[in-house]
Amino acid sequence: MTDSPAQLPFKEAIDFYKAKIQLPTASWTDIWQQQHSHAFVVAGAAHDALVEDFYNAIFDAKQNGGGYEDFRGRFDEIVAKHGWSYNGSAGWRSKVIYDTNINQSYNAGRYQQMVAVKHLRPYWEYDHTSIEHPRLEHKAWDGLILSADDVWWDTHMPQNGWGCRCRVNSLSNYEAEQAWQAKGMTGPDTAPPIEWEEKTVGSKGASPRTVRVPKGIDPGFAYNPGKAYLEPTTVPPLTGYGAVLKQRDKPWPTGFKVPEMPKPTKVSPAILLPADIAPEVAVAEFLSIFGATMEEGAAFTDAAGSTLAITKALFADGAGGVAISADLVSNINLLAMTLLEPDEIWWHWVRDEADVGRWRLKRRYLRAFEVDNSNQFVAVSYEWGRTGWAGDQITASKTQADAWLDDSRIGRPLYIR
Repeated sequence: MTDSPAQLPFKEAIDFYKAKIQLPTASWTDIWQQQHSHAFVVAGAAHDALVEDFYNAIFDAKQNGGGYEDFRGRFDEIVAKHGWSYNGSAGWRSKVIYDTNINQSYNAGRYQQMVAVKHLRPYWEYDHTSIEHPRLEHKAWDGLILSADDVWWDTHMPQNGWGCRCRVNSLSNYEAEQAWQAKGMTGPDTAPPIEWEEKTVGSKGASPRTVRVPKGIDPGFAYNPGKAYLEPTTVPPLTGYGAVLKQRDKPWPTGFKVPEMPKPTKVSPAILLPADIAPEVAVAEFLSIFGATMEEGAAFTDAAGSTLAITKALFADGAGGVAISADLVSNINLLAMTLLEPDEIWWHWVRDEADVGRWRLKRRYLRAFEVDNSNQFVAVSYEWGRTGWAGDQITASKTQADAWLDDSRIGRPLYIR
């Protein structure tokens, strides 16, 4: 493993980055501290396509070793492609985006490695590496040796500010003892007292807030990125971007705790269409629910605040007509209801089949139904991505429908009704 985070060859750092969901934001304060260990954002990038392109550009540079210069060229292409307006110069903005994501991925991956060998290397040493324009507080922590379990690391694990390049080294008992002897000590240091101060972050209408941060730590960096990733239940709910997360009475993300199965919505049998209905009629009914027609589309904003285009093209057969699978025809109205008012929305990353080096973000909408005066339960999944959509459903007993829905929960929960 190289010591340079710009290369980032190790698996833990790449897995940390890949596990993030992608959130469009108006400003960098829309999500806060530990939330960055679970969400990829670019401040001011307010739509899926732009953020997805940035995510892939950084991922390519990280995984393939192209480094900042590779991302810098991609940055200009992405900005031109989307017509994005941003603050600062292109060189400064691209450097901030790249360095912060690369360094925090490195630090999170490094934390996982150190935790894995903590029984062999139980002490951690703060390593101040900046030469130009050093922060005096960070420099004062250089050489500090504390137990790996010291709570000081919860707020002072690098990266500790914009442009901070500090590191943490793990030490064996022997290495720690040698370091103590060199300093005339017989045991680990005492963690420096944490002095808290209030600062206001966000400006020009960009979600300003007053926050408490330890002295010497830039606002937004007073957390341990690796610990937040490994212990997701410590992460507070996301509240930015139009209340992206709408889970009720549960912290986000849920980690390995799967939410309870949704209570089925009762529907009349009349909502189900005849299996032999013409595809054009079924599609027209689907579009009408969203205020669209076969001639004119409509923009629909989902329960998580993302806007989707609802048009006839969703069902295009490539020859000017429409097509829909036979098993979805009867339940096409349930498909529309699932998109309109889902029980759950899950986000997950998948490899692009046409471009194996690219990752795409998929939104999966789930909902459970019970048909009145019958013993039929219908579970519906509607998966949406920039390259297309897919609908699926099962009509079965409640136990079978619940099992099907549970298997459909992949990635991270974005919304739970």
